[in-house]
Amino acid sequence: MGDRDGGRRDSGRPGSLLADRVGAGLVSFEAGLYVAVGLLLAVAAVLVLAGTVTGLFRAVDHSKGAVEVAVVVLDRILLTLIVAELVYTLRFVLRTHEIVVEPFLYIGLIAVVRRILIVTAEFERTALSGRALTNLLLELGLLALLVPSLALAIFLVRRVHRPRATDPTDPGATSPT
Repeated sequence: MGDRDGGRRDSGRPGSLLADRVGAGLVSFEAGLYVAVGLLLAVAAVLVLAGTVTGLFRAVDHSKGAVEVAVVVLDRILLTLIVAELVYTLRFVLRTHEIVVEPFLYIGLIAVVRRILIVTAEFERTALSGRALTNLLLELGLLALLVPSLALAIFLVRRVHRPRATDPTDPGATSPT
């Protein structure tokens, strides 16, 4: 019967009640996992912010240079933005039951910029030579290639998902409302 009777389920089938209960249980379990991950991300964000404030006071107390303090604060801010973007993505998945790629591209872009800051700060703090310098420059070069690649990917994803402008000759075009 199933689909032929207006989409009603045939609950007379053996095991359909069990399948419905198992399915409902899995949906509840999934929602519980998302809530737990969301809470852990919130705790992580609070800990990063608290660590930033204490690190800032410690750096000032130990008379560290302004550039070094600024790099640490900026690094922590970018880490907080990554956590915030993960929370946004989690909320979106819970609301729509869809996983989209765009937030992960933003997370990747923020992570790459964060790593560039760390690598350049490391480069300024220590006098590198030989193999260590080559490795650092190679990492910076690869990170530099990732930035425009991720930016292009974000542009293309946004372009694909943007509604087309109204064209009176195109029957498939959407009209702005």
